[in-house]
Amino acid sequence: MLRFLRDAAVKAGRLLEIRYLELLRGGGLEVREKGKSDFVTKVDEEVESYLKDLLSDAGFPVVGEESFSGSLPDRCIIVDPIDGTRNFLRGNPHFAVNIALVSDGNVICGVTYDPVKKELFEAENGRGAWLNGERIRVSDNQDISRALVAIGLPYRGRDLIDLQVKLYRNIFMAAAASRHTGSAALDLAYVACGRYDAIVYFYLSPWDVAPGILLVEEAGGVVEGILGRRPLDGWLVAASSAILNKLREILPEEVLR
Repeated sequence: MLRFLRDAAVKAGRLLEIRYLELLRGGGLEVREKGKSDFVTKVDEEVESYLKDLLSDAGFPVVGEESFSGSLPDRCIIVDPIDGTRNFLRGNPHFAVNIALVSDGNVICGVTYDPVKKELFEAENGRGAWLNGERIRVSDNQDISRALVAIGLPYRGRDLIDLQVKLYRNIFMAAAASRHTGSAALDLAYVACGRYDAIVYFYLSPWDVAPGILLVEEAGGVVEGILGRRPLDGWLVAASSAILNKLREILPEEVLR
């Protein structure tokens, strides 16, 4: 199944890269707004449809971000055709294809593919995490003052702005640096391979985080829910166990409840 997901991600990534290069060359792009600051392009819909065709023989229902309604089936494949749509729209080469097989709230296997950098992150439950065929591990840094922490500042999280400002301040004062990149999928993958030490995110969705949760766990890290939500719901902190313990000391109390 992992091989099946991998092949689908790479093929969809080729299509996504073609559309991205067309955009850079001045090609038009049809965009509509799903909600405040929440955009979807014809490319999102095209790549999702292509992924569904590629995965149609997998034996599981395929749930896509752009066509999702209701609740997830107990066992299904979830796909995000472009994690980082706003980056894509602006010609910023930082976005990914996300695919995961989920069963009863657990991620069985998953793939995050960056078609611009040609980086394929993959993980399978109990069998490790890999980047382009090489085993990856979370950072061995244990010093929060040297940590690089990615923070999600989601457009849907405006009601939590005061908490986000407090969170950002605490991390800014304690860590070496912070990042806000616009792709939760790649942020999680970067924690898994040690490029980042930790991430904290609110208001995401299963298709944003499912492969990344497994990547971090299989790379030796820890993923926990925040504000009383499950990680798979898109409310999470992910890090090595050493850095997570340090984060617990500086994160606002409301985040960890």
